Amino acid sequence: MSSATPPARPRNVALVVVDIAVSAVALFFAFGLGLTALAFVTQLTGVSARCGTDASFACNTTLLGIATYGLLAVTILGFFLGLGFTIVRIIQKRLTFPWAVGALVVLLVAFYAATFLAGAAVTSA
Repeated sequence: MSSATPPARPRNVALVVVDIAVSAVALFFAFGLGLTALAFVTQLTGVSARCGTDASFACNTTLLGIATYGLLAVTILGFFLGLGFTIVRIIQKRLTFPWAVGALVVLLVAFYAATFLAGAAVTSA
């Protein structure tokens, strides 16, 4: 005896192409935003290095460190998890764009949160 499983519904090829295209565009923008965030991290480390030496501004180095390392970690993990899960979902032949768009949204939120924290950490004297 064998259990008969119903045949899978055929997928709409046009929707699959749109799904993969949206995922590719979202990951492309996430990659660009990730590079921008990494450039911002290097600028934050430069600001952190100048904190004790320059008398023109004062800064909270703890908050600046949290913003710097938090943005670095979220940028790297967010992009690569989004990319990895998108590839896995393509292999599984399932919907892929939520992972790519989710990675883009996470990177945007992390970038603006780190910008806000860095702005709060550095004050002009």
